[in-house]
Amino acid sequence: MKILVVRRDNIGDLVCTTPMIAALREHYPAAQIYALVNDYNLDILDQHPLLDGVFSYTKLKHRKAGISALQVVLRKIWTYWALRREHFDYVIVAGSGYSKNAVRLAKAAKPKHVISFVSDGAVFDPVIDMPVRFKRDYVLRHETECLAELLRPLGISKAPGALQLPAVTVPPVLAQRFANNRRPVIALHISAREDSRVWGVENFCQLISSLLQQEVELLLLWAPGSQDDPRHPGDDEKMQRIRQKFADNGQLTFYPTTTVKQLMGAFSCADIVVCSDGGGLHVAAGVGARVVGLFEHLEKKTRHWYPWQVPHRVLTSGSEQEWAVRHIPVAMVAEAVAALLQE
Repeated sequence: MKILVVRRDNIGDLVCTTPMIAALREHYPAAQIYALVNDYNLDILDQHPLLDGVFSYTKLKHRKAGISALQVVLRKIWTYWALRREHFDYVIVAGSGYSKNAVRLAKAAKPKHVISFVSDGAVFDPVIDMPVRFKRDYVLRHETECLAELLRPLGISKAPGALQLPAVTVPPVLAQRFANNRRPVIALHISAREDSRVWGVENFCQLISSLLQQEVELLLLWAPGSQDDPRHPGDDEKMQRIRQKFADNGQLTFYPTTTVKQLMGAFSCADIVVCSDGGGLHVAAGVGARVVGLFEHLEKKTRHWYPWQVPHRVLTSGSEQEWAVRHIPVAMVAEAVAALLQE
């Protein structure tokens, strides 16, 4: 049997798909299981022991400088042909809801069967011969629990397990830095893609000042580059402001994470990770770190995307008017870190 799991979304979405892949492998130990992802999140499944292989393509918005749109399209067509040669028995379109674009990818593989969520009363592509109705209350269940519903047509009804990432390599500079460390390491991930999820430099500076009074090590992580980069905005400017304020402090280590693998390795050094809702939060949970998650004050976020099966605290402003992450008090974050340290 050959199975393909399609997940075209971002990093956190793919991390939350790994329990579903693990359930497939447990139920069908002899099956050949593959995944189709975009190259933005490919590192999450690269060399993953649960998979026999990974196909990838590039989204136009993610193409690197010097790569033309035509090159991207031609590579995608090549991927379609590679998928068809595999003759998949099942393609599972992973995602909480019906995705027309993802179903198009599944259709390109020409499998025998396609499993996908569909919306009640809505028209869906007839290639989906094993539809699963997406219920309204699924948005208030964790993403991993929603994806588990897609396995029911295959007779799999087990509750999802923990997130599972491939083997992590600690960056040498961090391995050396924390080799003989006996103090808890707290990683502060300052990057967030959406403005409503940005906590802000001043908030992080106040938190750092508070944490430096304790017997801990701090690891500051950020996506390098300029905030003006249209493809991949970075946070070098924010990092420099923090570095200037805490210059030459031996408890604070700065480390840029250019790739997802570097982020995975850096998080694996940490006992606690403080970060906003996003891909980094799920990567942190995937490597087993305790997580203080900074969320917008929206129930559909806090109940659907919280850190899965690791000790954590989910924080919001508590205000429907000032619902953005930047309104979460520094004292609340410091208290959450202290609570996880005690545990």
